[in-house]
Formats: sequence, structure tokens, C-alpha cells
Amino acid sequence: MEFTVRNTGRRKGTEVAQVYVGPSPDLKLDQPVRALAGYRRLTLAPGEARRVSLDIDARTLSSWDPGRHAWVVGSGRREVFAGRSSRELPLRAKAVVATG
Repeated sequence: MEFTVRNTGRRKGTEVAQVYVGPSPDLKLDQPVRALAGYRRLTLAPGEARRVSLDIDARTLSSWDPGRHAWVVGSGRREVFAGRSSRELPLRAKAVVATG
């Protein structure tokens, strides 16, 4: 996922940009509402903006299947969120995860 972080303040500041991924509609297993997929700590000067790119790995997109005794990647249309915390995620996008 790619997004831009901007310091709108008058002082140098540090932010931890976080990316979360929602559950797979195709998996009939217990899944978290949102799973932390990655984060990046940034220090920005006043008015500075920086593009952030975070990859989401297969393990983050997976859930434990007790019947198979294995991690299973959840395919289908997944929602991806970005923001400063799990409670403040103003950026949202849809991504299609294909397996096989």
C-alpha cells in the first residue's frame, strides 16, 4: 500500500504510520476485524510530505486452519486501512487477493 504522510504543524514531528488489513470474505475461519500489516516511523520537518510504501506479506493475509493444521491465505476482496493508530484509520482501499 502507498500513501503520503504530511506534517501540517509548525514543528518537526515524528509519526508512526500504520497499515491494517481486514478479514477475507472467502475464509470461513475466525479472523480479526483488522490485522496489523506493517508500520513505518517517520520524522518530518514542518510542511514536509513523504510517500510511504508498505508491502503486505502472505502471513498477514493468512489465518490458522485447525482442520488442515496450516496457515491459509484468505483470498477475495480485502479492505486495507492506513492511519496513525488502529482507532484512527482515515485511509481505506480495497484489494483483491488471489491464491493459487
